[in-house]
Amino acid sequence: MKIIDLSQVVSETSLIYPGDPGVELVQTESMAKGDLCNGETIKAGVHSLTHLDSPGHQIKGGKLIQDYPLEKFVQKALLIKLVDKKEIKKEDLEPYQDKIKNVGALLIRTGFDKIIERYEKDADFRQKAKISVNDLPKFTQDCAEWLSGFGNLELVGVDSLTVGNKIIHSAFLQKDILLVECLFLEKAPENFVLHCFPWKLKNVNGAPCRAIAVV
Repeated sequence: MKIIDLSQVVSETSLIYPGDPGVELVQTESMAKGDLCNGETIKAGVHSLTHLDSPGHQIKGGKLIQDYPLEKFVQKALLIKLVDKKEIKKEDLEPYQDKIKNVGALLIRTGFDKIIERYEKDADFRQKAKISVNDLPKFTQDCAEWLSGFGNLELVGVDSLTVGNKIIHSAFLQKDILLVECLFLEKAPENFVLHCFPWKLKNVNGAPCRAIAVV
């Protein structure tokens, strides 16, 4: 068995969806300063970093993360690579439809995970980068609506910071297909078992998760 980490590093230099608050990590206790132990606190949005969206994120009265059994977050996955695509279109995925019918999770890699990784590590790039919502790869509406018709899909994930706008989100979430955003998929094979357990948070419509591929 091989385990591959698919999750974004949590740090104050992490790339966050444009306009959302950044990550704050604060040392609250320090043995070097005479405290009995070392301790930190973290502040971040539940839709920041590698995370899950539930229907309540975009649909009034929609289900929350706590409403799902743990089995929802373990799925046989198919990874499709559409590197350098700014739009994930129906015609890009139609050749894979027979494979899509045999999995519970569909994941798309556009290569945006490399930008996220560089942003976290490269201070010069981070200072110069001006990433807007329009720069983020996303599904087209007809593609999202087409995929939402696959009754076998439980999860759809991307390496982008978003799957798209409210219409795109709702196309999936109305069919109870949860969304996993900000995945790192460069090292993942075509087929594996996806584990993406959310934090056990109460009354939230999204949650950070530690996503892994089990091969």
